[in-house]
Amino acid sequence: MPAWILTLALLALPLPGVPTLGPGAEIRVTTPDLRVVYLAIRVTEQGIAARPARPLVPGQPVAVVVRVGRRVEVFSGRAGEGDVVLFLPQGRASLIRTLREVYGLPWPKEVPLGPRPHNRRRP
Repeated sequence: MPAWILTLALLALPLPGVPTLGPGAEIRVTTPDLRVVYLAIRVTEQGIAARPARPLVPGQPVAVVVRVGRRVEVFSGRAGEGDVVLFLPQGRASLIRTLREVYGLPWPKEVPLGPRPHNRRRP
């Protein structure tokens, strides 16, 4: 089954140990060993400020690191088509749906989460 179909059926689930994501909270999507950052997210008064560092490949294992104040939680996951699948104790969840539906943080459309499109120009 294609990865994008799996991300369509995912739920929005609260992150264990993370009751709120207020201004100053940070989320990083990294390699499982936490050495390479693919995406850095900061919650601001206006919503999400995201900075993609490297493109994600669908199916690629990732870690999602959430820092709220001094508390840090790490969740395993896998890159999907335009989303990250989180493997939580209560089931699999969509990172984007979780941020939007559980924490009230809409994903900025200008920030791609997945492979970057090729810059195709017509001759």
